[in-house]
Amino acid sequence: MNELHESNRACWNSWSESWSKRTEKRNLWKKCLHDPSLVFSLNEMRHLNEIQNKEVCVLGSGDNEAVFALTGMGAFVTSVDISECQLATVRERADKLGLKIRFIRADVTDLACLDDGMFDLVHTGGHMSVWISDIERYYREAVRILKAGGYFLINEYHPVRRMWHESDGPKPGNRYFHRGPYTYRTEGGMSQYEFHWTVADHIQAVIDAGCSIEAVEEHGENDPAEEYEKSVPASLPLYLLICGRAPGR
Repeated sequence: MNELHESNRACWNSWSESWSKRTEKRNLWKKCLHDPSLVFSLNEMRHLNEIQNKEVCVLGSGDNEAVFALTGMGAFVTSVDISECQLATVRERADKLGLKIRFIRADVTDLACLDDGMFDLVHTGGHMSVWISDIERYYREAVRILKAGGYFLINEYHPVRRMWHESDGPKPGNRYFHRGPYTYRTEGGMSQYEFHWTVADHIQAVIDAGCSIEAVEEHGENDPAEEYEKSVPASLPLYLLICGRAPGR
């Protein structure tokens, strides 16, 4: 058991009800079934054009909008998240929509519940890596469950942009090479732990996991700012996209 991850899991369980209300207002979990571009960027979509009838796993699935979008695109999707409360909400939504999705509660750094070589594609990203204390182990597990020649697609919040996470002005609030953990106290008095992984950390972890790198892209410069962002320079990219190919092609 990873104590820092377990503390984050408790936080997400406590936030689950309010987060569910926010995503209900957005209503993307229904709309993205028919329009995946509501969830995926154009850069991601270019790597998702041949997933019909493929086995796909989404790690750190959270609100599961990516899961529902991929299901709508014809994939057989397995959704993995550390929060049982988050998964309970999305199970109900999947049932309402008549979707067949496999839901698994697990820490992404320990996917012992999943066999080697199960999936054609593993997708992760958004704001997932900030919660993970060991990016090497995280990506190693992701690649382990890929079939030979399968794709590992990461579309992560850009590490440079995250430097302004705690800034109210033009100067960044965090140092680029300070990987953490950053410790916060929630309103309920729980401890929340976040981590900062550099661009090189992401790329090297994919390589060390055994993948060949097929694409690295920085994008989203003109996308709307995230709601919590206060003073991020507009010229910075929003996302870092990495596409890796598992060995055995």
